Amino acid sequence: MELTISKKNFLRGLARTHAVADRKSSMPILSNILISTDGPGTLRFAATDLYLAVSATAEAKVTKGGTVAVGARTLFDIVKNLPEGEVTLTVGANHAAEIRCGKARYKVPGMPGEDFPALPSPGETKLIDLDVEVLGELIARTQYSMSTDDTRPHLAGTLFEGDGKMARMVTTDGHRLSKAERKLDGAMLNFTMLVPKKGVDELRRLIEDAKLDRAKGDDTPLVIGIGQAGGNAFFRREGVQLSVKLADEQFPPYAKVIPQQQEKRVIIARGPLMEALKRIALVASDKSGGVRLAVEPGKLKITSENPDVGEGSDELDVDYAGKPLTVGFNAKYLLDVLGALPDDEVALELSGELDPGVIKPAQHDGFVGVIMPMRI
Repeated sequence: MELTISKKNFLRGLARTHAVADRKSSMPILSNILISTDGPGTLRFAATDLYLAVSATAEAKVTKGGTVAVGARTLFDIVKNLPEGEVTLTVGANHAAEIRCGKARYKVPGMPGEDFPALPSPGETKLIDLDVEVLGELIARTQYSMSTDDTRPHLAGTLFEGDGKMARMVTTDGHRLSKAERKLDGAMLNFTMLVPKKGVDELRRLIEDAKLDRAKGDDTPLVIGIGQAGGNAFFRREGVQLSVKLADEQFPPYAKVIPQQQEKRVIIARGPLMEALKRIALVASDKSGGVRLAVEPGKLKITSENPDVGEGSDELDVDYAGKPLTVGFNAKYLLDVLGALPDDEVALELSGELDPGVIKPAQHDGFVGVIMPMRI
């Protein structure tokens, strides 16, 4: 195997794949990046931990084809620190890879490319394009309420649904739930898949990579192809493909958790509400983080007390004309949902002191956040 590739293209291919390699695996091959030639002008990079798999391509001048697996972290660090210019990669006896650029030269051990696990393929499945901005927005609106408890795999992920011309993401950790959806023009998405947290994190990286390319002047359309085949989800953009092994779990029936009829609707400015919550959370219990929200016509009062710290209160003007109500919530949960929204005004919907609270944008219904109440 022998080829020449620019440092820029080499580093770009490695950057897109090396983070997926599993350096802690009991299978040494998984800590490697698979490098293989794909015709006379293309170099392919691939990495997997058997749950996630990423492949990327880059332009190269291939003199002799072949394949080799090289330590992901070592190779990335070497190429990152090479001088600018053309890089020559040669694979010799015992799969040793020699890397040369200018007067810099490295020789690193490799493994047979044939030993690398086969990556999942979508086969004949057609991938449907979805706008990167839409996909990124759905993740940003819901990621905060995803469980981080790996012992609860039915919650440690995002439910991603394509319902005709509607794209939807839902997450919950048992204490709060978020649902974000967007109507689409043209795309006909029809799928339901539970994407584990690691897959969502890598998908977000793919989205950020696409946006970065656009910022650098790349005119590639900002879309990501989405499909599902053989227990895997596939996400593809120009030159890069991500596959994620889907969780074989049953996501909770989220529609039953979202209150449909809330008796009290409070319209309030999002920014001032966040600032007030941050102030009063300073004296909330470290264990519960609880604050009281007392609403009455035209006013919202936020209070909290802690015998070890003290007590605090703050008042905000709101648009509300209903009956008074006091309910307790975890301040962090409130701040998380408010922080995920860009809207200037939000609607806080309440029913009773022991009923879930709902936060929505005041002007549209593309998002709903549900928070379970607390006894304070």
